[in-house]
Amino acid sequence: HYETTGPELWRQTDGRITHFVTGIGTGGTVSGTGRFLKEVSDRQVQVVGADPSGSVYSGGSGRPYLVEGVGEDFWPDAYDRTICDRILEVSDRDSFLTTRRLAREEGMLVGGSSGMAAAAAMRLAHELDDPEAVIVVLLPDGGRGYLGKVFDDSWLARYGFLPSDQEQTVGQVLRGKDGSLPALVHTHPKESVAEAISILREYGVSQMPVVRAEPPVMAAEVAGAVSERALMEALYNGGAALAERVEQHMEGPLPTIGAGEPVSAAVTLLEEADAVVVQDDGKPVGVLTRYDLLGYIAKA
Repeated sequence: HYETTGPELWRQTDGRITHFVTGIGTGGTVSGTGRFLKEVSDRQVQVVGADPSGSVYSGGSGRPYLVEGVGEDFWPDAYDRTICDRILEVSDRDSFLTTRRLAREEGMLVGGSSGMAAAAAMRLAHELDDPEAVIVVLLPDGGRGYLGKVFDDSWLARYGFLPSDQEQTVGQVLRGKDGSLPALVHTHPKESVAEAISILREYGVSQMPVVRAEPPVMAAEVAGAVSERALMEALYNGGAALAERVEQHMEGPLPTIGAGEPVSAAVTLLEEADAVVVQDDGKPVGVLTRYDLLGYIAKA
């Protein structure tokens, strides 16, 4: 990138480039390209890194996110920390919605990491008050591999990324009367069966997700689920002991649904499942049961 990408950008802009924006993965692109542009411009070119929420570059701990191919949970040797002037944190929602906007408005079929970089570049453009500024943003990936994800309405809706045009949504059911989402009742893989039962009883719920972190958790941090019924059967039949870990007896994760999806979608899921996990902006925010849904309908 120092020998090719940087010189190409400098030539093609006739040396007028003032800002370079790119996503950061292992750090090679931003470090190599950025180093060349700073050297050739006497450090006048500003290098701006775009980073997914949760990645270490923008101050996160490396917790999982949904946009692919960018961000890290460690500091790669290829990344030169002296090159970037700024790191802009971009949410999964902004990354994916910008990706779809590029396809819809510009006819550019790119992937989620390109949408992330473009979202950062647009944010930067709104901040600048310089008619001579030339912002170059690098879009590294194509969109063909994401037709079943970013460009699939049902996939985005399941994670709560799409705005709703429905009068009654799953999020409204979850919020209840006071308009705020309830805390996500959960347990952890390393907790004991006895502790999980205690949590179920304390909150009066019959099932809950098993997560690898404390809320707010990411979708990829959901490890499974436990239910009152399954734990009771395992204890009664001798298949489980109170002191054993939850991870030894948890079931698969509960089905998921987006907060912006219509109530009718929840009804369909709850015909087969006892409960569903509601996600908003790619993060699990609560559990919805048949009882919750019936209570909401009765009050409507």
